Amino acid sequence: MFDFQTEVVFFALTGLLLLGTGLLLFKPSKKRAEVKKNEEDIPEQKKISKLCLAGLIISASYPLLLAVDYFGPWIHFYSWQRVWWTRAEILMPVIGIMLSIAGLVKVRKKGLEGRKFALAGLVLPLGYLSIFLLITFASVIGLIVSSSSKYGAYENSEISDMGSIGSTVNREYDVSMYRIPAGFDTGALKDKKTSEAELEAYAGSKLQTIEYVNDMSAKGQFQGSPFIIVRSDCLNKWLKANKLGSFSYTTREEYATLNYEVPWEFAASYVNTLAVYKDPSDEYIIITNCGDYKIIAEFFEGIGNPVPTELPDELKETNETKDPVTLKNMGLLYNLEKNINKHIPLSEIIYVFAKMCDEPLDDSTLIFRYGIDYFDGRDNLFSDYDNTTNPRVRGEQLFGFCMARQYKAEDGKYYQIRVEVMYGLNAISRNYKLTQITDKDVDGDFFDYMRNSEAYKYAETADIKSVNIYVVGQP
Repeated sequence: MFDFQTEVVFFALTGLLLLGTGLLLFKPSKKRAEVKKNEEDIPEQKKISKLCLAGLIISASYPLLLAVDYFGPWIHFYSWQRVWWTRAEILMPVIGIMLSIAGLVKVRKKGLEGRKFALAGLVLPLGYLSIFLLITFASVIGLIVSSSSKYGAYENSEISDMGSIGSTVNREYDVSMYRIPAGFDTGALKDKKTSEAELEAYAGSKLQTIEYVNDMSAKGQFQGSPFIIVRSDCLNKWLKANKLGSFSYTTREEYATLNYEVPWEFAASYVNTLAVYKDPSDEYIIITNCGDYKIIAEFFEGIGNPVPTELPDELKETNETKDPVTLKNMGLLYNLEKNINKHIPLSEIIYVFAKMCDEPLDDSTLIFRYGIDYFDGRDNLFSDYDNTTNPRVRGEQLFGFCMARQYKAEDGKYYQIRVEVMYGLNAISRNYKLTQITDKDVDGDFFDYMRNSEAYKYAETADIKSVNIYVVGQP
């Protein structure tokens, strides 16, 4: 229905509505109307009273049914059970209204008691609907206001045209000495005093074209990529002026990145990520969307003075692994792990995976799988493997949007490179049945099919809980 906080507000208001209705129903009346009943009316009165009371009870129990649904331990419900449960929720107030109307008609026709119970059973569902519409209206207004505020902050931000960091290339260039690692004390940078004139001189020595230089930052282009240079002693002030939060750190590398929200369709937004570096002097912070390590190295060292490095240990050929297909697979996996984390949008994750699929592999098949993943060791999306980069919590049920590339290695066996993007469950994701599609089932571009799916439309705007990247052999 809504997010958790809004659901709590809904249940609180419906609770107050029920409490107020109960107080009115059982409030002592100073004048009690005398209703003449003959002995033959007593059985009829009992039937009418039961009818009116049944309508009231069913109408009053609707919020309780919703509360059990949203806050109860229903994580083991299957999709078809969820559908029947949802139908029951919809029917409850309808049945309550029908019984209350029938009771009210009989009360008026027979001139017997039960009118107030019938009226209460009729009014309560209308009250629920009014509360729902009120909250919906308030939520829409809040989204519009919030979106307008975010859009204004985004439009006035220096990074509004920076986009997001692309796929990392040219890894043979070592730029780790320019990265800001997790645990780095950025507060100490305020002591690195510089001036606007010094900033202008530094920017002139690094950038090929300069867009502007102000008292805190400079912006320009280097080898076709935009770079922003921020004085370290003005970093916090610059972040605040651009309505930006503090640096984030990638899951595996633990190097600083800068995330910012980009307004999208009607009150929606997505997150872009920029790479963050620092000059060896610690006097300047460099922010860019460039994912080319060769360009980064030449930004700091100068063109013609690259900083090569050895390949990571996991990519080196050893006595134990001399299979070239295995080595290529390790390189592809390394690329995924370096460029994918839960802090980037799903569209970027798909883009990185699609770029990986450009590398040829023997007898390869693309797989797209989505739906509810039961982490109970029996019905996982990929149940034959459970050793991922982000260990699963057994017994936890999540919605998965998953991609895999199956290929044949030189040993004759099949392997899969997998990316699992996991989400928490809600009223929408619970209804997705476990579904698998391969590129053999799709006419046209496989990734376009994936992006046009209903599962993608949901997952693109939902919060990612975890991302699991791994390789597994097939039986």
